Amino acid sequence: MHRCCSGFLLLLAIIFALPLTGCLGKSSNNNGSTGVESVSLSPTGTFSLDIGTTQVFSATARNANGGTVLGADIQFIVQSADPNSAAPLSIASNGNACAGTWDASFAICSPGSSGVALVSAVSNGVSSAQTTVYVHQHVASIQIQSAETQPQPYDCFSQGQTWVYQGTAYSSNNVDISDTVGPLNWSFSSIGVVTTTPFVPPQQPKVLNQVQTTAKSPGITQIFASISGTTSTPFPYSTCLIQAVYLQIAGQSEAGNSVTVNNGGAVSVTAIAVDSLCGIANQTPLSNPPLTWSTTDPEVMAFSTTASTALSNSATARNNLGGATITASCTPPSCNIGVLPGAPVYASNYDVNASPAPKCQPVGLVKGYGAISVDVISSTIPPTPPTYTAWAATTSCQNVPGCSSALFAVTPGTTPISTIVGLPRTPNSLLFNHLAASRLYIGSNQGLMYVDVGGANPTVNVVSNQTTPCNVSLCGKVLTISNDGKLVVISDTISTPSQVYIYNGSGSATPIDLIVPGESAVAAAFSPDQLKVFILTNTGNMYVYSTVDALSSVPIATSVTDVKFAADGSFAYISGTPASSVSGYSTCGLPNVASTNIGTVTTSTTPSAIFPSPVLPLPVLQGGTLLPTQQSILALEPPTGSNANSSIEFLTAEFSQDPLLYQLPGAPLNCNPPTMNSFTRGPLFNLGQGELTPVFQGLVDDGAELIIVARKVGAVLVFNVANGTTSSIPLVGNGTDPLSADASTDGSQVYVATCDQYAQDGVTCAAGSVHIVDTISQGDLQQVPYVNINNDNDTNMCNNQGGTATVCFPNLIAIRPQ
Repeated sequence: MHRCCSGFLLLLAIIFALPLTGCLGKSSNNNGSTGVESVSLSPTGTFSLDIGTTQVFSATARNANGGTVLGADIQFIVQSADPNSAAPLSIASNGNACAGTWDASFAICSPGSSGVALVSAVSNGVSSAQTTVYVHQHVASIQIQSAETQPQPYDCFSQGQTWVYQGTAYSSNNVDISDTVGPLNWSFSSIGVVTTTPFVPPQQPKVLNQVQTTAKSPGITQIFASISGTTSTPFPYSTCLIQAVYLQIAGQSEAGNSVTVNNGGAVSVTAIAVDSLCGIANQTPLSNPPLTWSTTDPEVMAFSTTASTALSNSATARNNLGGATITASCTPPSCNIGVLPGAPVYASNYDVNASPAPKCQPVGLVKGYGAISVDVISSTIPPTPPTYTAWAATTSCQNVPGCSSALFAVTPGTTPISTIVGLPRTPNSLLFNHLAASRLYIGSNQGLMYVDVGGANPTVNVVSNQTTPCNVSLCGKVLTISNDGKLVVISDTISTPSQVYIYNGSGSATPIDLIVPGESAVAAAFSPDQLKVFILTNTGNMYVYSTVDALSSVPIATSVTDVKFAADGSFAYISGTPASSVSGYSTCGLPNVASTNIGTVTTSTTPSAIFPSPVLPLPVLQGGTLLPTQQSILALEPPTGSNANSSIEFLTAEFSQDPLLYQLPGAPLNCNPPTMNSFTRGPLFNLGQGELTPVFQGLVDDGAELIIVARKVGAVLVFNVANGTTSSIPLVGNGTDPLSADASTDGSQVYVATCDQYAQDGVTCAAGSVHIVDTISQGDLQQVPYVNINNDNDTNMCNNQGGTATVCFPNLIAIRPQ
């Protein structure tokens, strides 16, 4: 009787199990399922299905070591999340699921009803985590709206503010089916502006269509909600833009905008950044402003971290003595994100007691500044200028195939030449990276080269082993390097049409190729924050390149000669547009206008070069009004009229930043170009040397001296900015003709590559050397002719030309930063 009963019960178990095969699938029996410790099911988590659609599930059984158990017996199980209704999903033994019911052959899926199914996989008694499947009618559209009960106060949110939105899903007959589709997926068009977190209202566990937004970085974006392949219309969202930035020197608070520091020391600067709701909302500065920290001379002062959300940052004084200005800005694409054209905001002066009162008055702020001027001096007493090393090369190989040009280091002392490197291509320009002091970029007509000179055995690297095409090898002259040391601008006038390349020194990006047909780039400069590069051409165009905005050109005069950026980086001084003038052009652009002329000053003639001073006077209240930022500019000008000599003319620019104001909903978001309050012309100082053709000119020693080295002038000229006098330090030798020169940032040392003697034809150089001039002791201390110490003291810098070839001498030189 007992045995018979057992058999009967077994038969019943089999019979009752048969109807479950529509929701309980089973793979073929396999003895390999033993040892199963875990089962994983895919897809996992939560997803949704339209009624009548299908989904493939798969599962993997794993042993204790995490390895796959091959041939494991796996069953797929589905059940309804609502115990009072049938599961809206059926699943075959192979994992194919139907949002409804399968036919007998598991080939046709018939639509069912809406509901929630729970799917799991089981092997050897071990079950996977459940996957929740929401089965619903087709979502025809999704609309986003506020889920808050109170009205939204403004059209933007200050950093850190939260708000809850919800997406309503509608069927094709416009019925709200949000409660059946499950959690919505939330995304946005611009990264960094907002963070989103799914939000389930308290006591409402089935409300899954809401999201809590948190304002992150200033900018604009669009929020999207999506489910089952349907995406909502874009919903605009804005984290309030930064409207103003004010700076203070840490430890000095509002006391001043200038500081002196020893080389090797540091200057800490605090930034107060306020958004467009200041004065409307709580007047509280941002706690994590995404600012860009900049310097006008990274060889003197440099930030180790140029992008930071901290309220302060520290710049280190390098061993290159001299002056620089440091500042901070809200620079796209990390700040004021998504605004096109880009809307950078540069630091500005602030005084709470100004009249009229500032438009935004952050709580507790008394004074702030737009830029900080720093004078780096020697830490020793008496001051000891650093000993610099220069690197010299020659252009005299004339691009002859097989001719190897020498590149050598020159240091004062008994053995001035210590390192010699062979260049496989004829160089045409040398420029050191401002920050990575060991990297020297070398332009050539066959392609860009660079040498890391810091090691014992430096070697030459080429961007491309092939010399053609030029847009791959990057032919041309090196014009400038960005202040962060990453980007190099090369002007290619060899190719047709002419081109400008922007090379990323890290090698992590493809070079940018800018076509400038029929034009030659004559000068270029990066804004201190690296947002834009201004490229001047000989045909009267200024090309403005940015990773944020499209390449654009601005009409200027064909007489342009030079471009340098202002202390706060908000605009650039451009000489020669129009002729006999200097103009200011904004860094930020307006729709269809890449840069705006904010002011022009007339000069005696068209300057050949301009030099903004790193010294900034302290802005003070005058008649209740805070004076704008004031900066002096020195202009080197050729002879004019009765004056047969080149001259230095003093210019003064006074400029200010207007804060970005709160915009009404729907109003366009544009930058505010700075205001040129005044641009004036001062005294003109005659240099007394006739018309100069400079091979080098540089403002050094914290703006105290302008050093000029010119062709056919056998001396280093030193112009004293304070009293307007010029002194000269003669170069040793009669008829010495400077071909190239470079000066240290403190002006203590000048290296001059010269032709010391010409042949009878007056054109061919018969002897040349590098002169090491000490401006403190007022002497040409050492003349270093090239001698190949590794090749029988050969004096020819050009190799492989044969014994009758003309001897090559140094005519390119660059000082390595400390």
